[in-house]
Amino acid sequence: MNIRRKAVLILLLLSFCSCARPAPGATVRVLFIGNSFTSANDLPALLAGVAASLGDKIEADSLAPGGYGFEQHARDAATRTLIGSKEWDFVVLQEQSQRPALPEFQVAAEVIPYALQLDKLVRTLPASAKTVFFETWGRRDGDRDNCRNIPEVCTYEGMQRRLSATYADLAVKTGGLLAPVGTAWKGVRAAHPEIELYSGDGIHPSKEGSYLAACVFYSVLFGKSPVGAADLGLGVKQASILQKAAAASVLPPGH
Repeated sequence: MNIRRKAVLILLLLSFCSCARPAPGATVRVLFIGNSFTSANDLPALLAGVAASLGDKIEADSLAPGGYGFEQHARDAATRTLIGSKEWDFVVLQEQSQRPALPEFQVAAEVIPYALQLDKLVRTLPASAKTVFFETWGRRDGDRDNCRNIPEVCTYEGMQRRLSATYADLAVKTGGLLAPVGTAWKGVRAAHPEIELYSGDGIHPSKEGSYLAACVFYSVLFGKSPVGAADLGLGVKQASILQKAAAASVLPPGH
């Protein structure tokens, strides 16, 4: 079996038992290291809002310059300083949106080593700190920039397969958690095409897309369903669909 596909299967089997369950009433400290996919619509604030509406507390911070990936963050003194600045419970790592879908030899040389460097920094924090990999979504119409050289990414579906496989592989390699935002995104695209998850460029998230991501992160960090969370301005019906999709991507049926 292809190693990347095997990693996906392993993560699907282990994702629920890997979920952390903070003590009731505890403030969970989360640091997001990423780029504009994280900063768009202020994902950390949306996560804090979802959590607060369900009686949980999150203290979130982020460093997310546009276009940054693991390599830039691994070389950036500001990133290293911020990771070491607090006793974080979780550090979320998000790569540039196209790079995890590159050919495997490029991923092995240009993505994985820097992800491991960042994970190593997280491991210098107190024992409770955990790396979380932010599985992102494929572009609405595929990756036109790389389509000629990587035919699979010419479509959204092909790009998403490659993204999901790389992030799952990283979680396996590090023993970290996987936040399967891209997987939840795929489910919403298929079942509810009336919900626009993308902003106008077909790349970045709309508020609905960021809300879906926040709900996925809530389920991963707390090991609980986000169903019933505040809609944060989206409307109850639409928010409920996104909450259920997030829960389905992380938690076992009936949880």
